[in-house]
Amino acid sequence: MRLKDLIIVGMLVGVGTLALRALPQEDKGKTPKKEEPYTLQVDVDLVNLAVAVAGPSGNFLTDLKKENFTVYEDKVEQKITNFAAVDAPFAVALVLDTSGSTEGKLARIQNEAIRFVEQIHPDDEVMVISFDDEVHLETDFTSSRRAIERAIKRTRTGQSTQLYEAVYLALEEKLKKKRERKAMVLFTDGVDTSSPTASAKETIETAKEMDALIFPIFFDTSRDMRRLSRGGPIPGGSGNPRFPVPGRVPVDPRSPRQRDDDERRMEMEIQRGRSYLHDLAEATGGTLYAADGLDSLGGAFGKIATELRSLYNLGYISTNQKKDGKFRKLTVKVDRPDAVVKSKKGYYSRKK
Repeated sequence: MRLKDLIIVGMLVGVGTLALRALPQEDKGKTPKKEEPYTLQVDVDLVNLAVAVAGPSGNFLTDLKKENFTVYEDKVEQKITNFAAVDAPFAVALVLDTSGSTEGKLARIQNEAIRFVEQIHPDDEVMVISFDDEVHLETDFTSSRRAIERAIKRTRTGQSTQLYEAVYLALEEKLKKKRERKAMVLFTDGVDTSSPTASAKETIETAKEMDALIFPIFFDTSRDMRRLSRGGPIPGGSGNPRFPVPGRVPVDPRSPRQRDDDERRMEMEIQRGRSYLHDLAEATGGTLYAADGLDSLGGAFGKIATELRSLYNLGYISTNQKKDGKFRKLTVKVDRPDAVVKSKKGYYSRKK
């Protein structure tokens, strides 16, 4: 494609910003306009909750009404003023780790991500972000499946991992501005290596303050990292990045003890990454899913798609009007026997 056939739809320059890739001319204006789109009524004191309800068999219950729910804040019953059934549309941020650990795997990851988009509600809008050495906005929110597929296919493998930066920017610059129901689907091993400004703690605190669900997919890269540490190639990759000289037998200068120490440190990083992803899901009422390889990745994406299609939204104005910044515990109950309810555990009130 020639340069003159490309348009730059936008570019935000500098640390802590999202840079948009060049998009083909034909992608411009492809988002169809919907008549009377659903939006949540937003009020500064309105508390929004996304709620999933599963029956005794584990299947999600999708036929409930507002009167089936009761919400308690610090054990005080609240009056539900807003209710959205499971078919109300979402704004979904699809955030994909394309760092060096995806070498040789990216095509499969792209295909599973596209299948995920095909499984969610057709009225859902999707934004695609990839991150490696930088954070790339592949496409802003759109309901055009063609534009989303092309954005996913544009992702490219990089080297380092700006995970925290990607999560913070997706929340603060994009999802925060959306009035629809909001969710983030985050594919990564949870290990950050190069975020210039954002931290794990900052992203979790930002997530707590927003009404966006986060569904991380923990992609276990420990075996690949172990092979890489020992000087071997990653299966499916293009070679051995530590020893690129052809025809030469690699010699690892480290002692066995050093290799063992390095592997232990890597295992600790992977476990710390998984714990971080668990905390993101826990803080927002989402669910952490795990994929120990490419064969289980589609299943993880599929479970998230099912859960997104099974979520209710409840809104209420708190009876506690104190603006003290304190944490308030939430409990949601339904009048169905043996039902299991999942939602976020609480929120922080606004400060004056």
